[in-house]
Amino acid sequence: MTRIDWSVLSGPRVSRRTLMGVALASGAMGYARQLGSAAATLPSVPLTRRLSQAEPRQGGTLKLGFGISQIPNLDPAKVNLGIVAGEIVSNIFSSLVQFDPELGLIPDLAETWTVSDDGLQYSFTLRDGLTFHNGDALTANDLVYTYERNINPDFASPHANKLALITAAEAADDLTFNITLSAPFAPFLAVACSRGPGRALTPISQRAFEELGEEQFDQTPVGCGPFALVAETADLSSGFELIAFDGWYGGRPHLDKIEVTIIAEPSSRISALEAGDVDMLDIVPAIGVAQLAENPDFTLVQLPGTNWIGLAMNYEREPWANLDARMAVARAINRDALVQTALFGLGTPGIGPIAPAFGWAYIPPAETETPQAFDVEAAKALAEKAGIVGAQPAIMGTADNQRTAEVLRGQLADIGVDVQFDLLQQAAWNERWAAGDFDWIINGSVVDADPDDGHWNFFHSEGPWNTFKYRNPDVDQLLLDTRETGVQAERAQQFHEIQSLLQADVAYAFLYHTLDVTGFASDVQGYNPIPEMRYLESVWLDR
Repeated sequence: MTRIDWSVLSGPRVSRRTLMGVALASGAMGYARQLGSAAATLPSVPLTRRLSQAEPRQGGTLKLGFGISQIPNLDPAKVNLGIVAGEIVSNIFSSLVQFDPELGLIPDLAETWTVSDDGLQYSFTLRDGLTFHNGDALTANDLVYTYERNINPDFASPHANKLALITAAEAADDLTFNITLSAPFAPFLAVACSRGPGRALTPISQRAFEELGEEQFDQTPVGCGPFALVAETADLSSGFELIAFDGWYGGRPHLDKIEVTIIAEPSSRISALEAGDVDMLDIVPAIGVAQLAENPDFTLVQLPGTNWIGLAMNYEREPWANLDARMAVARAINRDALVQTALFGLGTPGIGPIAPAFGWAYIPPAETETPQAFDVEAAKALAEKAGIVGAQPAIMGTADNQRTAEVLRGQLADIGVDVQFDLLQQAAWNERWAAGDFDWIINGSVVDADPDDGHWNFFHSEGPWNTFKYRNPDVDQLLLDTRETGVQAERAQQFHEIQSLLQADVAYAFLYHTLDVTGFASDVQGYNPIPEMRYLESVWLDR
């Protein structure tokens, strides 16, 4: 086994090259390839938009349209439904480290950090004078409190599993936070400690949490990032305001304020940008990319997505507990046609939960034999065998996946399955999803800086997002193995074995991977694009 010097992960800066090198040496290959693939795409971003030569202007209000119908909560340790809430949280909260545009790690709350040669000891030195939005000092004790809160089973954070390798978290003094791991894990800084994805160790104010109570803190959290939530405006079903935080360690952001408007319906989002009702769309719906790209009044930033989307069939509802029934559905789906019709070609057909941005760990559909491959005649035979001809399953969905559902309905009619579409508002969808109250759902993951997140949370028997009740002990063991191995290339084989099992079990009927496209009015400047993240402190308005 190759000996790894884990101390190269010490700060105050870890380059993409270093992260890739350690990831490759340790077997965290998916992470390494994501770093390479995403960074390679950045030159396609118009540099005049990404790095304006003009002097940034202070002040102004950015009107930001978010593509979701409701945000359940803004407590970073509880955010678990898609990218949108995580994007907002990454502006309200800072964390120990953050990503740069090339997906290297740079300081955030931690001014520097060291990692021991064996990869088990992490020591973070915090910046002096850090404060929360309520004026309380932010010290290493707040990180210890955050860790202890988030691993408490009664708190039930969906991100607690990211902290499973921690055996000790201690404050040596106000500015020194020490962590001990039971085994080295190359992506630990990215998946547990980073601004945005690393929500498991994003520090919160103990006083604010205890005074507000858990329920109110979900809605009006007190953060430590560049923007503070205006509690009086908070309505997580319609929108809210963020104001620049003068006490942020990086200095006051350029913007005075961000007005967040929640716009669930995709075409309404496009219309809002075109009409000037919003200045920015966090995610441009596929239906509007072509028309916005042709308009000089707008700028689009396109990056590789780290997501996967699939169709889950509830294992606790007949006939979908029957493998033949699930396989009939999976084999009736023409994924190439689905991407062209539902996504206007802005995606990649999917065969599993590893996105193309994860490079090495990803297997393109043309390069593998998959039991879910499109074959309508085989699907018809399986449908007859399983007795699902004439079945009327309902896809539980929201406006964002209605187009996909409509295409699936047409394709599955070819095998005699009459698909219904149960269109819900986000709050109702969230409640039924959490309770496992559905026949089918279109769902998936915007994964972290490592494939672990999009696998463990959905497909481990105890995964927090496994509400469709998939169980396979072999998958559970392989998922554990991927977290513990340090042997080069071994992790690769483990993820391949997992994907083969998920395909054969039809844990999901895997559908596609989407691109990450953000849209702006032409006078929005200073945005630094990072895949699936939206840091806004550098944004300014050229007005």
